[in-house]
Amino acid sequence: MKYVLATALGFLLGCALVLVGLHYNPFTTNSEAISSANARVFTYRSPFIEGLAVTHSGQSRLPLVPKEIPDLWESTISDSILTVIVLRDDEDVPVGIASRISQFSDRTELLVRGVLVDDDWLVTIPGEGSLFIDADSNLWPFLKETLIPVWYLYRPWQGPKIYHPTAGPAASGVAIVAGATGSFAAREGTAFESYQVSSFSATTGPGSMDARLFLNLPRNSTSLVAE
Repeated sequence: MKYVLATALGFLLGCALVLVGLHYNPFTTNSEAISSANARVFTYRSPFIEGLAVTHSGQSRLPLVPKEIPDLWESTISDSILTVIVLRDDEDVPVGIASRISQFSDRTELLVRGVLVDDDWLVTIPGEGSLFIDADSNLWPFLKETLIPVWYLYRPWQGPKIYHPTAGPAASGVAIVAGATGSFAAREGTAFESYQVSSFSATTGPGSMDARLFLNLPRNSTSLVAE
């Protein structure tokens, strides 16, 4: 009998440790904002409300934008989400377009790293050029505080919430930027995102959101990314 009790106690203790790790592990909590000094800032709004396009496999509860957009049905891309958004300057004037392919990363380790998503951006600023952004985003803070409690457990939303999802792939926890054309060509730098979610509904999901994309792209840049 004592062995049964010991096994049960060990199981309960293990479950408790897992729950504590999910909520308090410093690697999976929302990171502090990275310094935005000398960064160029673009803003954008919720892709589900003001985006040019949002599409995925069609099996998600996330809305498609527009509703008639084709699903990503091919097996090689069916696990991805494509979003196309308008980038604005600090005076809220549209200055460019960004497309992003997002896919859950095979490097996700919930207790250690969080829920990682690979984000590949193509940013085009007319009259200036285009650039690529390779980003890792940690969605666990958003999932833990907003999506799971509200969308699946139907709890009242405790918002608004501010998130800093960028978690790499650079060693310093920022995204990697590679200039492609125009004035961005042959330049390297870093980037990170922050966003404030202002509304989230248990029935319709994501509501209004104000996001910022911070871009550090020095004109005379060599490699800024630690190996």
